[in-house]
Amino acid sequence: MIIPLQIEFNNTEPIEAVESRIRQELAEFEKFYNRLLSCRVEVEAPKHERRGSVSKVRIDIGVPAKDAATPAELRGAEAKQDTEHLHVSSQRKDAAMAVHAAFNVARRRLKEFTGDSYKHH
Repeated sequence: MIIPLQIEFNNTEPIEAVESRIRQELAEFEKFYNRLLSCRVEVEAPKHERRGSVSKVRIDIGVPAKDAATPAELRGAEAKQDTEHLHVSSQRKDAAMAVHAAFNVARRRLKEFTGDSYKHH
């Protein structure tokens, strides 16, 4: 990755177990697709622990625009400096599970983005 991993926690102090899960999930993701340019993860914990409260995770992944199966302008997207950003989010009661779910969504989105043409670069 060209830009180091960025992790941001909102409404909570950094949670070591969640940060560790993010790094683990990113390592697995990079085995799947090793051309990442950047990865920014935001973890938002509920302000107050209430029944039904959830943690939200948002991931912004920068990938080379040239890896896209369809050019940005045809998809209604915009490529800046030859980089496209895939945005995914997930929410679960458990923040670590929300991280896992968000990275699963990111993998699916990346397959769509590349047309599954990368096959472990």
